[in-house]
Amino acid sequence: MSGGHFDYKQWHIENIADQTEQEVILSGKPIPRQRWSYSERQEFEETRQQPMNYAFPETTLRRMEEAVYALRRAAIYAQRVDYLICGDDGEESFERRLKEELAELDSKSKMGENGVMYYVVDRTQDPYADD
Repeated sequence: MSGGHFDYKQWHIENIADQTEQEVILSGKPIPRQRWSYSERQEFEETRQQPMNYAFPETTLRRMEEAVYALRRAAIYAQRVDYLICGDDGEESFERRLKEELAELDSKSKMGENGVMYYVVDRTQDPYADD
C-alpha cells in the first residue's frame, strides 16, 4: 500500500463527500418500507402517509453540492501530497496526477451563479437501488 503520511485519513474526507452526496440524492424521496424505523412504522399506521426523507430546500441542496465539490477537491490534494511526501510520486508525477484528477473532478462539476463550483449530483437516481 502506498502513501500513509497522513495515516490514510484522506479517505475520511472522501467518505464525508460520499455521505453528503447521498443526502442530496435522498432529499424528499420516499423511504422504502423495508427501511422504516419503528417510529416511521407507527406513524404510517396512524396517518397512512408514506414516510419521506427530509426535503432540503433547493438553495441548501446547492450548498451541499458545493460542499461535495470542495471535499472531493480536498481529498484529491491530500492524496497527491501524501504520495509526494512518501516518495511514491516525484514532483513531475505529482503535478501530472494532480492536474488529471482535478480535471476529472471539474468535468463532473459546474460553476454556480454565485461563482462557486459545485459537484453535479444525479438527483434522479434511485438511492435504494441496491436494497
